[in-house]
Amino acid sequence: MAPLGRNGKPVGLDAQYVGRLPCSTCGIRSMKLPGQQGGLCIPCYAEECAAEGRRAATAGSWVTASFVGDPCLACGSRSVDANGWAFWCNSCDMQTAVALPPQ
Repeated sequence: MAPLGRNGKPVGLDAQYVGRLPCSTCGIRSMKLPGQQGGLCIPCYAEECAAEGRRAATAGSWVTASFVGDPCLACGSRSVDANGWAFWCNSCDMQTAVALPPQ
């Protein structure tokens, strides 16, 4: 499970892991965002969010929409990046925070 802050919201990856360690799911791309069981690359983070959404829909509950993806879900560009707690597209300037910045 991703670490939670005092307010119960997820906390981002520590800067020492972002872009340095391999994704805990695929082991191919580098960690960019926090996941349930460790740091994830952008595509694995998007897949984890999609799976959570499918489970919630089946259970009749709501989940927060995720706009994180590679390619960008807004413009289709592959020029996307993340810093451990926020995601952005360099082409269309869409940004979204997915966790609180680590302290």
